[in-house]
Amino acid sequence: MIEHIFLFVLGILIVGVAVSDFAVTAFVPTGEGPITAVIGRSCFKTLMFLSGNEGNHRILNYIGLFCIVLTISTWTILLWIGFSCIYISDPNSVLVGSSKAPTDTFEKIYHVGYTLSTLGIGDYVPGNNFWRVFTSFVSFVGLVTVTMSITYLVPVISNAIQKRSLSLQISSLGETPEQIIINSYNGKDFSNLSNILSDLSAGIFLYTQNHVAYPILHHMHSNNPSENIVLKLVSLDEALTIFLYHIPERIRPNLLEVQSVRRAVTAYLKTITYMDPADESPPLPRFKMIEEFTGLQLDRTHGPACDELYEVLAKRRRLLYADLRIDGWQWADMHGEKYITDLDVHYNNELLKT
Repeated sequence: MIEHIFLFVLGILIVGVAVSDFAVTAFVPTGEGPITAVIGRSCFKTLMFLSGNEGNHRILNYIGLFCIVLTISTWTILLWIGFSCIYISDPNSVLVGSSKAPTDTFEKIYHVGYTLSTLGIGDYVPGNNFWRVFTSFVSFVGLVTVTMSITYLVPVISNAIQKRSLSLQISSLGETPEQIIINSYNGKDFSNLSNILSDLSAGIFLYTQNHVAYPILHHMHSNNPSENIVLKLVSLDEALTIFLYHIPERIRPNLLEVQSVRRAVTAYLKTITYMDPADESPPLPRFKMIEEFTGLQLDRTHGPACDELYEVLAKRRRLLYADLRIDGWQWADMHGEKYITDLDVHYNNELLKT
């Protein structure tokens, strides 16, 4: 009797854990369940270890797929185990359809799987009215789980595409912070950036909200530097630093638009504050390269003023550096060659990449 009560209570607890994790992940727009979070981090760390912590390894492209498959499988298995425990707690909960004889443990497990998958009753029937109602409930839970899992996946895939599109949009400006500055200069000022900055601001804010609503997006990795959102956000933020503090005020882009993009990146950084900033600060931008290609004289690139500025920015830049390293990259990996192909004419590419 005590064993039956224990199995019944254990089954309820397991089902409760599975349903709560599923509900938080699929319905709450500000996070993920604890089981889903553990699965996501474990998949990411395991595949990152197998790749040798190399961000350009092809196996990392499948992190998101593994996370999704394992998460849905875990929900299903937990529900299956939990409901099986509940049925096993009563020897007469499930009967053989033809003879009405009590079923054994494995037959009850089969009945739960068949019912949970919403395929129907099968060769077995509930033992009494209580178990008939309970079987209907199990079938309903299975239907909701399958339906909502698919509903959850559709926006995840859509937002993953938006994430990649945003990365490519930033890459089109330039693969490194220095390239973004050089490519944006029209010989007089940076006024050409106005519309682009507005679009980038909206895109990054949208990505940040999607990142909060679907944390699994953070584990969807791209091994192509030009399509990797972490590399591109780091590169863009460094370019914004140059615009804000080193480009002369009379020629830099509209201050409000630059600050809007900067705040969008800040909103993203607030979603990864669980990371510890890197122990060391990344290298300073290559100011000399920018001056050589544009002919500009940048402000505050040397001396105490520059040191003081980057001391203030150290926490921000170290957090970006940590995010970049965790994703398997180094600071030098920010360059890419997405838009350096034989389909276009390019000038001084080798100089820009050095």
